[in-house]
Amino acid sequence: QGMELDKLQVFTEVTKRDARQIDSAAREGALVTGMYLEGARWDVNSNSLEDSKPKEMFTRMPVINCKAGPQQDRDDKNIYICPTYCVPTRQPHFVFAAQLRTKQPS
Repeated sequence: QGMELDKLQVFTEVTKRDARQIDSAAREGALVTGMYLEGARWDVNSNSLEDSKPKEMFTRMPVINCKAGPQQDRDDKNIYICPTYCVPTRQPHFVFAAQLRTKQPS
């Protein structure tokens, strides 16, 4: 579509489904499974990021739809920009910044 790769970013939308409920590819983007949060949890009922429960360090995320689009400079309220890594050690494999909805102001 004539866009430069360095002018794109990944946009994320957390679904309410787990991997077993996926039976076809996404119409747009890619459905990603196997992601975890560290020190927080995803509340499926409120569809937002929440504090972790006691003694719960890692929590599994529902399926996430990842799409590429033009970079945006605006700051969305109640969106946490979450760094995403491909290994639990968090170094040096940064992949992208996911946008997660939260009740707390950013």
